[in-house]
This record gives sequence, C-alpha cells and structure tokens, in this order.
Amino acid sequence: MMKRFNFNAATKAMLGAGLLSLLLAGCGGSDGKDGEDGKPGPVGLDISQATTLKATLEDVKIDSGTVSVDIVLTNANGVPVTGLEQYAQINAIGLGIAKLTPKSGKGYKTPQWVSYINSVKAADPARSLANYSYTDGKDSAGNPMIKEVKFTPGDAIQANIESSCKTTCLTVVDSGVYRYTFQTNLSTLPAIEGLDLTYDPTLVHRITLELQTDGSKDAKLVNSHIDFLPSDNFREAKAEETRTVVDLEANCIKCHSTNYSDTSSTAKPLALHGGRRIAIANCQVCHTSYSKDPETGSSIDLGAMAHAIHKGTYIMVGYSGTAHDFSGTMAKAAAENGYPQYNKVKDVSERVTLPVSIGSCQSCHSTDAKGPVDADNFKHHRGLACASCHMSGFNPVDNSEWLTPPEGQKDRGFVGNYFHYYATPEIDGIPGANLVNVFQTGGCASCHAEQGEEGSAKYHLAKANATKLLRTEYAYKLENGTFDATKGELTFTVDWHSDVAPHQDPKVKEFWVSLAAFDGNEYTMGPRPSNGTLGRSESRISVNLAKVETNANLTATANGSKVTYTLTGITAVISASSVPYKQIVSIGKGFMDGKLLVCANSAELDPTMDAAIDCTSTDAPIFEVIVGSNKASFSADASNIDPRSLVVSEAKCANCHGEKADFSTSHSATHAEDKPDNSCGTCHSAVPNTAVALADGSCVACHNGAPAHSKQPFERGFDFKVMIHQIHADRRGVGNLRNGNPSRASKDAATFPENPANCAACHDKGQLSLTKLGDKPAFLASTGEYSPTVAACASCHAPTATDNSAVIGHFETNGGVYNGATGTYTPGSETCATCHGEGKSLGVDKVHPVKY
Repeated sequence: MMKRFNFNAATKAMLGAGLLSLLLAGCGGSDGKDGEDGKPGPVGLDISQATTLKATLEDVKIDSGTVSVDIVLTNANGVPVTGLEQYAQINAIGLGIAKLTPKSGKGYKTPQWVSYINSVKAADPARSLANYSYTDGKDSAGNPMIKEVKFTPGDAIQANIESSCKTTCLTVVDSGVYRYTFQTNLSTLPAIEGLDLTYDPTLVHRITLELQTDGSKDAKLVNSHIDFLPSDNFREAKAEETRTVVDLEANCIKCHSTNYSDTSSTAKPLALHGGRRIAIANCQVCHTSYSKDPETGSSIDLGAMAHAIHKGTYIMVGYSGTAHDFSGTMAKAAAENGYPQYNKVKDVSERVTLPVSIGSCQSCHSTDAKGPVDADNFKHHRGLACASCHMSGFNPVDNSEWLTPPEGQKDRGFVGNYFHYYATPEIDGIPGANLVNVFQTGGCASCHAEQGEEGSAKYHLAKANATKLLRTEYAYKLENGTFDATKGELTFTVDWHSDVAPHQDPKVKEFWVSLAAFDGNEYTMGPRPSNGTLGRSESRISVNLAKVETNANLTATANGSKVTYTLTGITAVISASSVPYKQIVSIGKGFMDGKLLVCANSAELDPTMDAAIDCTSTDAPIFEVIVGSNKASFSADASNIDPRSLVVSEAKCANCHGEKADFSTSHSATHAEDKPDNSCGTCHSAVPNTAVALADGSCVACHNGAPAHSKQPFERGFDFKVMIHQIHADRRGVGNLRNGNPSRASKDAATFPENPANCAACHDKGQLSLTKLGDKPAFLASTGEYSPTVAACASCHAPTATDNSAVIGHFETNGGVYNGATGTYTPGSETCATCHGEGKSLGVDKVHPVKY
C-alpha cells in the first residue's frame, strides 16, 4: 500500500517556526506561547506540469456489485500528481475487471481470465473479408500451387474495458489519490450465452488501468494492474496465485522494443490499440479464451493470437476496419488477382518472419528462472493455443468431416477430433508431427499432463533440450595452428571430448574446420581462381575432420582426447593472376573456426531415446546439432593473431536468432549441394559456410568488400555491413542474384520487430566509434565503388541514388565515395568519424533513436 502524503513532524516544526517568525515580524511582539500545529497543507505537482506519470492501484472494494479502486498517481520521483479529476488533456482512462476462472478436464488445465465487461459483436458486412486465393510456389512437376484463404465470420463475444467515463467516475481521496467507481455493476450484468459472469469472491480478480495524457507515448502513458482476492479482505494476490505465463522484460523485448518515446517513422514499439496498451497483464483481460473477431472468425485469445502472428498465419479486422494480415497473403492475392478488399493505403499485409523455428517454444517462453512464477504453465495444453499452430488454415466450414468422430469414437469437438483422429504428418501445421500416433499409443499424458509434468513440452522442447545436452557433451577447443608456407602445411590440435576421435565416432556426421587469411585489417575474398585440390578460393579452405580416411591431404594423430591434424597441399605460386590459396600463402596467418554436426534423435517422436544417435540409424528420424568452436589463430609460430575489431554484439544477435544459429538455408540458392572443399562449394555450400558466430568476423570472411564474382547492385549488397543493414531495415532490393529474376524476392523479405534506426538493437555501447571503419577496403558493387562508412550508412539512407542526392553529396563532401570508379577510395580518407562517431556532437548514437 502506498502511504498518503502528509507532513511529518520535522516538516511541521520547520513550517511552524517560519510562520511564527512572520507573525512576530508583523505584530511586533509575542505572547510567549507556541501556537498549535496547523493542519497539513496539500502537497503535489499539478498534472499539467508533470513530465512523467506512475500509477499504482490499491484499496479495492466490491459492495453489492459496485466496484471501486484507488489510483495513486505520482511522477517518477514519487511526488503526488494532482488535478487529474479536471484535466482536459486526457486521451484515455480505461479500466477493466476480470476473474481468474479454474478449468476442468483431463489433466491440469491452466485457469483463464473471464472479463466482466463483454459485448456480442455481429460481423459487419462492410468490414468483412472475402475469401481469396494466391500462388504459393510450385509443386514437384513445376505447376503453381494455389492456396485458399477462407474466413468464418459470425457473432462473436469480445471482452472489453470501461473507457467512456473518464474523469466523471473519479473522486479525489487525497493528494494524488483518486477513487474510480466502475459504471459496470457485477450484480446486474447482461447474460451472455456460454459465459459464466457470476461474481465469485473466492477467485482471484484483476483490475487494470490504462491512462494516457497529452498524447504521450512514453512518459505520460501508464498501464497498471492489481490482482486481489475479495474473500480474503481484498488482499493483493501473491504471484503464484495469479497467472502470467510470459514476461515482457524476460521474454518479449529480447526482440521487440519498449522505447515508447520513439516517434520516428520507423519506430516499432510494442504498444498496441493506438499505442496505449503496453503491459501483458492488461492484454490478458481483453484477449480472453472466448473472444473472437466477428469479421474473420479468428480467435483473439492472447496465446492463440500470438502463436499465429509469430507463425505468419494470422488475419483479423480491427475496430477501425483496418485489416491486419500477418501472413502477407492479402497483398500477394491483390498483386496476382486484384483482390478488391485489400486497401493498400489502409490495410496492413506483411508476413511476419520469425527468426527462429516456430517450434522453438523457449524463444518466447522461459525455461529457466528468468521468467514469471508460473512460466511453466505454457507446457499444459489448451486447444486454442495448440490449434493456432497445428491447425492454421483449417475451419469447420471446409473441414466439416472433423465435426464427426470416426464410428465408435468419442466426439471431442472439431479441434479435439482433429488432434485425436484426423491429424496426419502431411497436413499438420507443424509438418511431421504425428499427433494421432501419440494418442493411439496411449500417450495421453503428452498433452493431458498433470501439474508439474512436462506434457507436450517434452516434444516441443525435445530439440532444444537435445541440442543443449549435446553442445555440452561434444564441446571441443581448437588450438592455434602452425602454418609452414614453404611446405604448404597446416598443423593444429583439437581438444576433443573423448578418446574416440571425431572420424571414429559414428554419431559425428561432419566436422568442418574452415581457415581464412586475415591481414590484420580486413578479410578480402579476392577474385575467383580455378579449382584446386582444397577448393576454389584465394583466402579460404574448409576441411572435414570426420573424413580423414578419404582425404589424401589430411592426417590425424590421436593422443588421448587430443587429436593433431596435418593438412598439406596449401601451396601457391604467387603471381599477378588469381590462384587457389594465394592469400593464405602470402599473408601466412589468419583464423580457424569449427562447425561440428552431431546426429541426434528427432525426439519429438520418441523423447525416451538417447539424444546422440548413429548417423546411419533407421530407428528414428535424425536432425543435426551444430556445435561451434572458439576462434583460433594460425601463423608461422602458432601465436595469437589480433582479432578483427568487434563491432556488433553476439549476445544481441542471439536474442532473436538463438545461440549458434543455423543459416544454412540462407545459402541454399546456388551450388548449396556442392562439396565445401571443392569447386564452387568452397563458398556456396550451405555447410560449412554458414558461420556459427555472427559477430566475430566469421561471416565477413566471405561477405566482404571484394566479392569473388557476380557483383550485384549496391541495393543487393554482398558486403556484410551493407547486407545486414538492408535486411533488417527492409531496404534490400528485389531480384535474383543472377539475371534479375524476381522469383527470390520473397526469400529475401524479412520483418524486424525493432526500429532499424535503433543501433543499440544490435550494437553494444562503445562499438560505434567508427574510428577504424574508414581504414577498411571499399566495397565493390556491380556499378561502382563505395567507401566503407558510406557503404554502411547508405545501406539504409541511400540504397539507390534516386531522390538521395543530398545525402550522397554529404558523403562525398566528407571524403566518402558513393558509386565511384574502381580504385577511387584510398583507405583512411573518410572523415565521417570526426562528427558521427559515438559520443560526438552528431554521433550515430545522437542522430538515431538509440536506446541502450
């Protein structure tokens, strides 16, 4: 409970003494007696002068159905804020009230919020969406695959809050304390079929508040709530008595932004409903399990909706009539067929691209101690939440056969019948899931788990758990290598985890070690030479340590758990022409990275099996666990090489993409199946050329300023700093890497849930000094050359020259080169860091909405 704001004794004494001295001065004398203490005067800051607001709720009362709650309003320093009851510049005051209702059924069912404030909405024909179709790739015969999107509009219950009463429902209790009395009376609620709205004081209840004044999206925007138990003298509920499965800080903002004060055009703070709702507890009161969108039939249950949005399948119509299509299919249908109900100006149709597998529950749900008290409740099934992934696109209209169970079987409803009788690995929304098999083999507890059991989580988390286990079991270290340029030999040792060497372990599928030459400043890919025994690159070699027996250039000598490898044939005649290994031999030093692939049981089907499995096994489906390594040096004396400057945060990459993320599919467009140690596969193969670490320069070893061949326009920049900025800022041009074919455009599209101008989303403080960037080589695109700092900045600010003459002129005035002739830029000539380095008057951290 927050204390009321009265003067303490010391303050009273000070004010009393001051008042007494004034009286003496005014009267010219004294009667020699102290006067009595006066009553405390009002203390507070008028809301018109407050720059920040904080609110807490207390002192809930429910009497004969009438609900009241006290709002304690202060500024950020705890000073009471007064004048709310008569302030005209209030955008919103909204309060909701709900009860946490237990659910019955087989196994433990998580309790659900039921709002006392609800309405039944009929579908508005003017806002309803017509069914449509679109093309989604081609089948094996090369024919276009047509997908249908169908809706099931109809009457829908929607939970809500009170928002029309505003200050009329407020009375002043004390300085900065306001009592809100709900218009909604719990004893006179209109009946809604299928919804129990009986007031039960033995249940935990929640009251929520949203308050916004002066149009502020940050400092004067407040979301607050109180959970309480009416039957126990309205005491505040303990954390374990309420229900919050995910936490904004621990889960959501790993990817999303809570910088509500960012009003730039590219801002994407996680603030919904006009930017007023920012707290999960507030969301839960309206996004209940029974609430639906009448125009589409889509559930607006928080769990189901969040799953479908992140999967990229969710479509609904908002209050304003705006269609929110997170699948991107409406825009695609409009482009193909002229879908008339897509309003390009008003509607939003963009497919969400989740940067991890949709089955990676741990990406959003805490499986450690960092989440809310009841984070584990996500492991207990709810039909809506499960169906949002497994049944996306299915509805009772087009799949009416699922309304009827097979003969002799129990009718479990449309969703239940699907999961128990009709789901197949081919049609399931999570391809390969064999749900019916789990039911038929008696695995009911897999879904219908008791409290404290793993339930379906043992399937959903199986890959994550196996990956974590095997990355610990198969951890290894690369020791620095000795390179003898005269002999063309590289010798290095792997500290392995057991006495069974990698090439003798049947559970090891591949173990690639890649080496890249580094001159102390930047990686340079160089031209594409003719093929050599160890691949087709001047600067890079990859070798598979699991295939020692079949590689005449590789030998292995084991000494316990240490295995020493010698790779021969790294020779080159240094000349003006491009030849294999030219940079490795001439520079004589660089770095080595390891990428180990361990075969693991695909335990979603049988979690009881061991994690690691023989790669030739047919007992279970197999997936590969990637185990990365440290970054080791190689040189003539095996000494440490100074690393490339670290200018991006690996931890921040992992926030969205996961640790040791696998980007193999990103490298699958061209020559992905070629051998990594031969010909085009030296660069193009998906494995091992997908780096395990994203920030340490591993990606830059290939994606640098000097692409080997097939140079592209700047707007499809190959250089890593150009490419990565363009992808995350959605500024990357369309078209194939070859021949201008737009068929790959959809593969390049990515949605970034942060403001791409917030450099702190990917960079740590201190990484944006720019001091060494100008010393890097220029980036050579198909049309010309771009100096390094210009390349980074132009990737967002001027991906093409059209309409960007002012910013290009600024680049060039300060020593930069934009689309210049090859060889124009001299490293070190840019002066950008003078003004734009981090901490400077016009530093990148000042001119961008950076929030560390």
